[in-house]
Amino acid sequence: NDLASVLDLHVHTNQGSPDSSLTPDELVAEALRVGLSGVMVTEHVGWPRPEFEAFAREQGMLLVRALENYSPLGHIITLGLDSHVTGFTGGIDTVKKLRQEVDKVGGFMILAHPFRYLFELPGIYSQNLLFEDPQALPSSHQEAAEHPIFRLVHDVEVVNGANNEVENRFAQGVAGFLEMPGTGGSDAHSVNGLGKGSTLFPGDIRNERDL
Repeated sequence: NDLASVLDLHVHTNQGSPDSSLTPDELVAEALRVGLSGVMVTEHVGWPRPEFEAFAREQGMLLVRALENYSPLGHIITLGLDSHVTGFTGGIDTVKKLRQEVDKVGGFMILAHPFRYLFELPGIYSQNLLFEDPQALPSSHQEAAEHPIFRLVHDVEVVNGANNEVENRFAQGVAGFLEMPGTGGSDAHSVNGLGKGSTLFPGDIRNERDL
């Protein structure tokens, strides 16, 4: 299909993510080299929109601006917001507030790497932010899918390039149970691994609105 688009939906650059060494020019060069149609730049702090759009207009590929929002229940990629509206406190109510703000702008929310560390040997607390009690870890996709956060997000990241295979496969199972299509992104913070996770769209994605 000539109109298919392949996008890496989770990438960080040094313009808005203090833990990234990836420059915008390196991002574009590597994305083109590995054959991506586009990249969603999901900064931790936020690459200011005017500067981002000025850079994006000059490139030979699609770049879309997003934020990886912090929440007490993990990271949520939001499309459409210009700045952070929530923080680390407040539990599920914080995520409800985030959804309200995203709905106001007609945006989109993707729960990033939801099961990271879930299968590590736990101590007193699990390192996974959705299921912190090691005595109450989900034993099935259906049980995990009952977490209320999945009713607040639009989709779930099912392939994250920084996760291990077990974590990604479990996310795929939960998304399948919820009948969510799932997204893929590399979570790259350098040239290394860019495109390792990506998402295939059966159409021509030309801009943020298309996405």
